Amino acid sequence: MTEKLFYKDPYIREAECEVVNILEKDSKYHVVLKSTPFYPEGGGQPCDFGFIDGLKVEYVYEEADIIYHVMSEKLEKDVVNCLVDYDRRVDHMQQHSGEHLMSAAFYKLFGASNDGFHLGEEYVTIDILLKEISEEMIKRAEKEANSYVFRNEEVKTYFLTKEEAQKLPMRKAIKAEGNIRIVQMGENIDFSSCCGTQVNRTGEVGIIKITKWEKYKGMTRVYVKCGFRALNDYMIKQDIVKELAKGFSVQESEILNKIKSQNEEIEILKNQLSTLNSKIAAKEAENLLKNSAEGKFIIAEYSEYGFDFLEKIYDILKDEKYILILTSLKDMRLLFSHDGSFDVQCGKIFKEKLKDFNGRGGGSPKRAQANFTDEKSLRGFVAYLQESLK
Repeated sequence: MTEKLFYKDPYIREAECEVVNILEKDSKYHVVLKSTPFYPEGGGQPCDFGFIDGLKVEYVYEEADIIYHVMSEKLEKDVVNCLVDYDRRVDHMQQHSGEHLMSAAFYKLFGASNDGFHLGEEYVTIDILLKEISEEMIKRAEKEANSYVFRNEEVKTYFLTKEEAQKLPMRKAIKAEGNIRIVQMGENIDFSSCCGTQVNRTGEVGIIKITKWEKYKGMTRVYVKCGFRALNDYMIKQDIVKELAKGFSVQESEILNKIKSQNEEIEILKNQLSTLNSKIAAKEAENLLKNSAEGKFIIAEYSEYGFDFLEKIYDILKDEKYILILTSLKDMRLLFSHDGSFDVQCGKIFKEKLKDFNGRGGGSPKRAQANFTDEKSLRGFVAYLQESLK
């Protein structure tokens, strides 16, 4: 059994430890120490990283109460210096303890248990046993969890038998057997069974912030950032807000009103532009008919108009007895159609030949459309259509 120094002092940075065994597996060295400050992966919490005698610890795991430190280089000494990545350790403690407080808040306010959590590199996810959560509920839970932080109560950890632990007001039923490690937040904030590292007082978690939430397998998945992660997130978002305020030439409090006003103006301009393009498309369709009076093709290429302009022309000419080949160099797209009086299978041609011209798309017998990677491919496909349909 490996002595877990991180349970005695969760903020431990460094320790002198005795090497018990070194196993070689898959070109890696799995080092067993008599005692260790390195937390192994488990309980939803990633493992610690760091160095042993200056050599990198790449992974830490536990099997049958023995902790293994995976390394690429072999240790030479029997007593070694262990140095934990302290910033990573503190970050994990803040996130894990913050998860306990956040879960306790949902349980207290709404009677909803935590069905699982994951501590990732960017955020913590908590799966709450609630099918629906309103924004008001999220705000209440967030405020409640942060009130636990501001109370700065002591966090206690201790071991009990399962029978003893079941006498406590546990937030979740205990599934494990044997000695159970209890994490107690304050006098009555939260009681949970947990093997992870925790802060000494709730105030050390720092601020707790829910960044988003979503439905997940009949529950609600909540995304949370705590401590320095929450601070960094706030700093990034504050920089964005400052740049937006500067760009709009308004106070920060007026950004949303400015965006709303501009969106309304954009919508008006889009409608005006659509009306104008419809008039231009109608005139263009008229010219195309005049210039193609004696042929079966109407072929046109546009560099300044997008695919929506092609569709406006198509809507006007779709019942005329012509084969339409309309292209937009702006969007690198093509529209190919006819009125049904030609023995031409538009979609079939696309399916058989489009890939030869670096195109993607498809359609029905009377109409098909495609995207291209470059002008040469698009024009090459237009030339192929003209030649094959003569």
